[in-house]
Amino acid sequence: MRIVPKSAVGREAWNAVVERSDEAWLFHRGEWTDIECRYFAERDLSFALDGGGEVLAIHPLYLAGPQNGLGFETVLHSGVHRLAGYCQPNDIDTGKGRTARAAAIRHVEDTARAFNVDRIHTGTQTAAPANRLGRSAKVPFVVGDHSYQLGMAFSPSGMSPCPGVTTLSADQQVALDADGDLLFGRLDESCRRAVRRAQKSGLTWSIGSAIERLDEYLALATLSSKRTGEQLPPIAYYRAIADAFDASGHVRIAITRTGEKNAAALILLVDKGCVSFLAGVSDPETLETRCNDHVHWETIRWARAQGHEVYRLGPSFPEVPRDWPIARVSAFKTKFGSISVPMTYASLYRHPEKYLANLPQRTAELAQVARTIEPPLPKPSLDTQIVTHLLSVFGLPERDVTGPLVLDRPTLADAGRARKAAAGGRAVVALRASRDFAATFDVSISEHEGALPSLLRADAAAGKPWGRLRTLHRSRRFSADTAAELHPIVTDADGAMAWAWCPHERSGVLFVGTELAGDIIRYRQGDPAAAANRPTEASWGIAGERPLYLYEAQLAGEAPSERHADWWCEALADALVRHGGAKRHPMLPGGAPGAIIVTGDDDQAFLETYAQQSKLLGSLPVTYFLHPLTKHTPETLAKLQKGRRVELGIHPDALEAPHHYDALFDEQIAWFEKLTGHSAKTVRNHGFLNDGYWGHAKVWSKHGVAGSSNLPGFDGRALNGSFLPGRLALDGTLTDHWSVLTTIGDGVVFIHGWDDQQSAACIHKVAKDIRASGVPGIIVLNLHPQNVDKTAGMHHAARELAVSGFVAWTLSECLDWFSGPNLQQTAPMPASSGLASSKLAASKQLVAALRPAAGKARRFARDLQQTWATKQWPKK
Repeated sequence: MRIVPKSAVGREAWNAVVERSDEAWLFHRGEWTDIECRYFAERDLSFALDGGGEVLAIHPLYLAGPQNGLGFETVLHSGVHRLAGYCQPNDIDTGKGRTARAAAIRHVEDTARAFNVDRIHTGTQTAAPANRLGRSAKVPFVVGDHSYQLGMAFSPSGMSPCPGVTTLSADQQVALDADGDLLFGRLDESCRRAVRRAQKSGLTWSIGSAIERLDEYLALATLSSKRTGEQLPPIAYYRAIADAFDASGHVRIAITRTGEKNAAALILLVDKGCVSFLAGVSDPETLETRCNDHVHWETIRWARAQGHEVYRLGPSFPEVPRDWPIARVSAFKTKFGSISVPMTYASLYRHPEKYLANLPQRTAELAQVARTIEPPLPKPSLDTQIVTHLLSVFGLPERDVTGPLVLDRPTLADAGRARKAAAGGRAVVALRASRDFAATFDVSISEHEGALPSLLRADAAAGKPWGRLRTLHRSRRFSADTAAELHPIVTDADGAMAWAWCPHERSGVLFVGTELAGDIIRYRQGDPAAAANRPTEASWGIAGERPLYLYEAQLAGEAPSERHADWWCEALADALVRHGGAKRHPMLPGGAPGAIIVTGDDDQAFLETYAQQSKLLGSLPVTYFLHPLTKHTPETLAKLQKGRRVELGIHPDALEAPHHYDALFDEQIAWFEKLTGHSAKTVRNHGFLNDGYWGHAKVWSKHGVAGSSNLPGFDGRALNGSFLPGRLALDGTLTDHWSVLTTIGDGVVFIHGWDDQQSAACIHKVAKDIRASGVPGIIVLNLHPQNVDKTAGMHHAARELAVSGFVAWTLSECLDWFSGPNLQQTAPMPASSGLASSKLAASKQLVAALRPAAGKARRFARDLQQTWATKQWPKK
């Protein structure tokens, strides 16, 4: 048996071995070895093994060095990327085959010594029938029998060989073993969408001669390289492939067109039942048609129709960081329903010290590969954002990294994250958890069917109003498997757990089986379905579409004082503190039981009524909403604000032309800024005007209006189930716009015919209910300056609440408190009236802190006075 150079064998005899070997593919053919050497190597050292006039085996082999793009090393290889190592015919005698393999390896190593190379590089070709779709031997013979090292290391931009360091290179191969529908179903969802979009765009696909189509390909390649910055191989390289393989059908070019314009093209190599993607290009101007997805998908369909076994896309690198260039470039290949076949590289390092010397410089790269790569956290869902936001309002701030972790519909993949959080002391809120997620905590879930709305109970409420919970949606039930410990938090009418606390290490998981976010938003913002049936009759005898109808059906039969949204939030916050160890901060400054916000709609009031109202309010702050026809001027506003906390908001008027609200608001906001010298932060529509389901909010947000009090509770009714502010959720997004109920308005005097005592009693009743509930609330009291002569009692009641311990705020001060880091900050600064000072802010903080003590002192003095009068002396 002797070694024979390829040149002495003859093309026909060489290729005959290729045809008879399942280890060989197109890259083994004599025509390809000529091309490989011409463009990517210094010398062609390919050889055959002759056994008495019979070619027993062949071995492509090339010498390459730094001048061939291999960096610092000189390598003897059988194809660096286009692997084509030793191969022998399928029918060779076993003994002859073993002898031939050993002789080939000895010759390769002798050649390596002769040229003093740094490394021998070989491997197996995954497109070959014996190796594709994962059929190859796990360990190639050169590793098992000849001390080669298996694997190849990769750096961000390509191969970076080093002894003992490997990175997975996974060849992407699409098995063509199914019909078109099943193949399409295997595509990633994003790829399916892209293909459908491409088909709707009218793209067409065709395949044909590489010689005839090469100029079209090269024209696209020039356009593509300008976008990517890619350096193209020599044009002669592509022409050599076309000239060598076009006639035999081993090379084809597929093109996708949009109309008459070429959009994308592929150079395809075809051999032994495998269609392999060699190169691809596209016109940057046509990328939006998804032409790249289209050209590959149609090629897959064609390859299957031609009876081929596999469509090969080339390697991807699943182990390396996703931002490495090799990962970004290859990621596209993984979405066509392929299987990953590990590519087998083998190296014999003759001068390992040259490679090891580079290790210090590679430390950072290797650390990136070695790190534990956590999947990117998904963007919080709307439900997660809503619950997290309202927990912040209720004293559990989202800025607190030790605060609760809210997971929306967590699956098995989220269980590890939940366990990690609980082990670190963070309570976890699992909204509508999957059964797989619950099972990891030994918790079972069952669906609960029943009439809606349905009543549930917060077990820890101890008779407080927030113990009565009302859901508008279906709920679930939780039960403990053998090993689980569950504590009931919210139970349904049958006593089953609709919310359950499952302890875990330092904290635990709160399983929430109701549509918590759905209930809160329905209560706070009304029913969007109701917007389809807007009322045509006037409310309170005044024309204009008001938002009441969004709420009335879902509140039918309920007491006006029920704060449904607040009760759900309180039950959640209480459970997280009671069971999860969460730290809850005061919801209001100094732990105040509530807050009073006096507002006044301008409605063209006479200026002298403003002066009268100032006397009645005393030092109370006030928010005035200015009407476009206000009688105020910049000078009168300056006088109004002097020495007082006065905020100016806007009171837009579109009652006579509600369909032109947006345009009118644009005009009126410009008027407001000119009049006041600053933008409007808060708004209330004239007449509480409404536009379906919060239609006016878009134009408010457009102009940066941060808050509104456009929901009329009128006479203390909790129309939106809340006496606290919260951000609006619209169009699937939690917006930055805050809404708070107008709890009571002076309209009660005119509509109900109440006198001073009755209207003041309404205010005191709401305040009393807030105190009794233990859940702070904001009373927004709207007192028109023009009605001041009929509402003195309401003004006095507001002052009495402030004296009794309620925080007195402008509307913007309230929003600043809840939107800021209220757990660390002092009392909020007054609104942007230009009158705020650090001393005033400090005074507010001190007053807020002293109010509870002052209230106790007043009650003690009153009791002592009564005792003296009756001479009922206390024993102590």
